[in-house]
Amino acid sequence: MPLYEYIDQFQKALERLLDFGLTESFDFKQEIRPGKQAAINAEVFLINETILYIRAYITAKYKISLLSYAFQYQNKNGKLIFRYDNATHKPPLGFKEHKHLGNGEIIEASSPEPKHLIDEIIESFC
Repeated sequence: MPLYEYIDQFQKALERLLDFGLTESFDFKQEIRPGKQAAINAEVFLINETILYIRAYITAKYKISLLSYAFQYQNKNGKLIFRYDNATHKPPLGFKEHKHLGNGEIIEASSPEPKHLIDEIIESFC
């Protein structure tokens, strides 16, 4: 998949929150870099007083690969609901990609596709 297509997928997934009337404000920034690389940063403030922060550094040299990412969903007071990321932990977790749950647990989880990340947030409204 080309880099621009992946970025477009991400933006369209986030726009679903707008389409459903779930957002208070929406800020999406992309920076295309040399060597088929890009950075995505987004902040989405939702009507239920939660916030989605997205930070991703992407390369598409051979295939789409998230070199570094964090998709954090939290309440207005900063209490974590969930976060997907691939940050290194000390002591090591035994796996690279993982998900932090609101109860403090960390489980192995690969980076969700943009659509699935937004689906998970939409489901939390139900």
